[in-house]
Amino acid sequence: MLKIKQYIFALLQLLCLIAIGAQNTKTLIQEDFSIRDFVISKDSIFYIKKRTACLYEKRTKASKCFFIGGYGLELIAEQDNNFVITIANELVDTLSSIRFYNKKDDKFEAEYFYNKGKILDFLNIPETSLFAISLTNNKILFIDYENLPRFLKTIEIKLNSLCRKLIYKNSTLYFSTDNGNIYKYDVLNYNKTLLYSANKIITDFIIFKNILIYTTIEGDICKLNLDTEVKSNVKIDNNFISALVINENYLVCGSWSGMVYLVDLSSFSIQKSWPIHKRAILKIKKGKNNIMYSSGLDKTIKSWKIH
Repeated sequence: MLKIKQYIFALLQLLCLIAIGAQNTKTLIQEDFSIRDFVISKDSIFYIKKRTACLYEKRTKASKCFFIGGYGLELIAEQDNNFVITIANELVDTLSSIRFYNKKDDKFEAEYFYNKGKILDFLNIPETSLFAISLTNNKILFIDYENLPRFLKTIEIKLNSLCRKLIYKNSTLYFSTDNGNIYKYDVLNYNKTLLYSANKIITDFIIFKNILIYTTIEGDICKLNLDTEVKSNVKIDNNFISALVINENYLVCGSWSGMVYLVDLSSFSIQKSWPIHKRAILKIKKGKNNIMYSSGLDKTIKSWKIH
């Protein structure tokens, strides 16, 4: 009986490895520091690590890096835009920066410094030439950058808790706070309202159509219909979700342990899970033909496919 159990266990392990191998996981970038953000284009990969931003050419496999100062958090790099925007927290306490790097001229064209708090999240709104930043002093600021190198503060939102996630849709800012609340802020009318209270620390959230999806530090993955208030919930043990993206009919969840969970949006149940990274996943982005990209604390950018 024992031998039969051992055989079954070995078979299950083999099937698991086959399933994982079917994801075609590839390491695209291996670095000496954690990669907090990246942008994949047809010919290149932009990514940010510690105090530098790097451009990796896929064809030549050559890398070019430039110093951005501080500790890099995010970057914005679009195919048809000459600017690369880098976001960093400087090594000096309470000092943070946003820099506009001109790819064509190979230089920084403008720099914005904030000296009263460090940045927790950054949101670019290119159609209005605005960016928003959430800060460690419990504030959210909107900055107008239309007339570079001049920057103009247009909106300041004061909070009673830290905000770690910003989303912008249809002139409305959505944001979550450490007291477990998700708010919406009408940018045109300067009106803040409570959208939902989870009563738990929220690690990430997505809003699409009339659906709110959020995850908590306790391992909850929740879906809420904002019209009917019907709620669905799944939970992962001894882990929590650190990055979210929707790919067709699935919610793709990157976790603190490096596991990726695939949640069916209709049944709201976990369909598959894979150990993609060895440590926490910091970003997940989707490509074409069900190809996904992710970066993490294991100092890599990886590509993998959802079957």
